[in-house]
Amino acid sequence: MLNVIRLNFLGKLNFQDKLSEKFKDKGLIGSFLIGVVFALAFCPYSGALFFGMLIPMTIASADGLYLPIIFAFGTGLPVILFTYLLAFTAGKIGVFYNRITKIEKVMRTVAGVVFIITGLYYVSIFAGIL
Repeated sequence: MLNVIRLNFLGKLNFQDKLSEKFKDKGLIGSFLIGVVFALAFCPYSGALFFGMLIPMTIASADGLYLPIIFAFGTGLPVILFTYLLAFTAGKIGVFYNRITKIEKVMRTVAGVVFIITGLYYVSIFAGIL
């Protein structure tokens, strides 16, 4: 938290950058494949819910045929709205991000100092000093 120990090896493991570089020139197919990979990575519960619960419910009754459509709208609509917000507020986010970055640096330093003081306190209790 205080940037005393640097972990440089973590920068080499950036999966998103590698994937974006690989598919960035593929056009719509590349965008679709990146979306599929991220959907599988971030939403495995949705797949289990869809295939494990929704499909059997659909087969069980005739009214169940509407369930996959409702499920698709219910899971897709928040993503579409969030993407819309990101796309059209990107300019304002830059200013907000710069402010948050300054605050985050100060808070990270404060948290690091608090952790060190707390650790020293517990070590002194364990050593019998306090």
